[in-house]
Amino acid sequence: MAVAEIQLAHLTCIFMQLFTISRSETVLNFMGHGEELGRHRPPEGHVEVMETLPSSREFWERFASKRNPVLFRGIGETFPAFRLWTDEYMIENFGDLKIKIEGKTEKDYYPEGELGVAQDTIRHFLETYQRDNKYVVSQLPDRLSPDVTVLPFLNCGTFKERLLEANLWMSSGGTKSLLHRDADNAINCLLNGTKDWVMIDPAHEDLIPIAKEDVDAYGGFSLLNPDSVDLEKYPSFQEVPWTYVNMTAGDCLFLPYGYWHQVRSYGEKNLAVSVLFSRLREVDLAECETGPPPEPIRLSDSQMVFRYDGYGDQTMGNTDPFELQEQFTELCEEHGFLREDIMRQALSEGYNEFDDETIQPVDLDLDIIEDTAKQMMTVLDPEGTGEVPCDKMIALKLDTLTLLADIMDNDPANTEGYEYAKFDPEEISELISTLVGEARYESMTINPDEFVQRYQSIGGSAKIAKEVLGILNPEEKREITVDDIFQNLPAVLEKFDKKMKAEITSAALEWGNALREHATTWHTEGDINISKEKGKPGPASKEGLNEPMDKQETLHVTIDSKSKSRSTEHTHEEL
Repeated sequence: MAVAEIQLAHLTCIFMQLFTISRSETVLNFMGHGEELGRHRPPEGHVEVMETLPSSREFWERFASKRNPVLFRGIGETFPAFRLWTDEYMIENFGDLKIKIEGKTEKDYYPEGELGVAQDTIRHFLETYQRDNKYVVSQLPDRLSPDVTVLPFLNCGTFKERLLEANLWMSSGGTKSLLHRDADNAINCLLNGTKDWVMIDPAHEDLIPIAKEDVDAYGGFSLLNPDSVDLEKYPSFQEVPWTYVNMTAGDCLFLPYGYWHQVRSYGEKNLAVSVLFSRLREVDLAECETGPPPEPIRLSDSQMVFRYDGYGDQTMGNTDPFELQEQFTELCEEHGFLREDIMRQALSEGYNEFDDETIQPVDLDLDIIEDTAKQMMTVLDPEGTGEVPCDKMIALKLDTLTLLADIMDNDPANTEGYEYAKFDPEEISELISTLVGEARYESMTINPDEFVQRYQSIGGSAKIAKEVLGILNPEEKREITVDDIFQNLPAVLEKFDKKMKAEITSAALEWGNALREHATTWHTEGDINISKEKGKPGPASKEGLNEPMDKQETLHVTIDSKSKSRSTEHTHEEL
């Protein structure tokens, strides 16, 4: 080798060593790189803690209007649920009620329950949750609502008219959410176990890498892996200040809409309920101040909009119907009337607009948008005139608005039909084709038990597998012939041709891509060591961090279908 070539190779080697050292030093300078969320810098302190409840006026002026979180220490101990909801009591009194379940890791997978994938009964969940990786993230069944209390400052004026829904969270501990934000305000009350929250004011969200899923400007999740934050890829996050919340059983947290948070739960049984209410620009509290002081009431006696009987489909995550009316009215006034084409365009923009940046989800389904617009116009224009006048939009009743919200946000994950939407017909066809191919070389028949096992191996449930068998094998033969399969397969594939909302699959896809470089397993050891001593955290100053409300409003009128990452502890603590 020539001397020049040797020298060049030597210089290249030195350069590569220096580059590697420099790169390593740069990474090492990122405090918390590759560590769990919250290690990137010391916390600013604990959010404000109150030992007594504020008046409705104080709650609005100090917290809700400014989107400042606050912890109410021990107030949940007054709820009947706090002493009643043992496993034995819930099995005996509520065991037959249907709930939604997820894996303990957000956006990980949906486990199998007694009623199918993501669907379980309270009885079956409580009999299995200590050994299985599953977590209740569900709308609260109505029969449980008498045991939950609406805090008095929400039981008067505008607040009592804008209660939206209640949710149930239950696990054996060890759950962790993504860093995410929710579309509505929430009062989250812990009844068993402990929770730690990492809280980030939305004023700093320009420093957070946000997944551009199909959400409005207030919901969504971050691309950060909360177990291994990549500060080399997202260096701006190192500048993000954060506060924390330590919750013990009996504490209630006010979580403002759009406030970024990540939740970790602990304890052999971790149980919480949350009551959601509208994100409000203004309130009328005259009733709260001129009449008798508001009293706490049972949730069952409240004016909550979305209720769930515990047997049918849930409406968890549906759009606020009051905001929906505002959006419809603005859209109508912009055009002078509403037509299906205007509705369709507004829905398309709502699905694609994210914080003033236009995006196109990889699996945006225009057929879903068109079908949604048709259904909504059928409700708004039952006479079929083709146009809806604006005065009719302004006069819409609440029951009509909730029906429209359900059409717009119809989420298969809220139904027992979720499993039929989860799998593509092609996946089911491939599974059955494989079994048929094996049968051709053997007995030309398929054993029903073998089909159930194969279907479960791809993430399905025994319940739906047996429903499919009922179509493939209506005569309940001990062995299913290939001819039976060919004859009945089209009916099976038609069942799996349901449309999945684009936001579900695109969110999972983007999160999956974000994790590929840092695939880690959730753990509960070695979490951030933050004080849990009651009454000791100092209030964190939030002055100057929140933008005025009018700066947060969207000027361009779209109809936003909101996703609560259920959440979001999953889209998921609230999520």
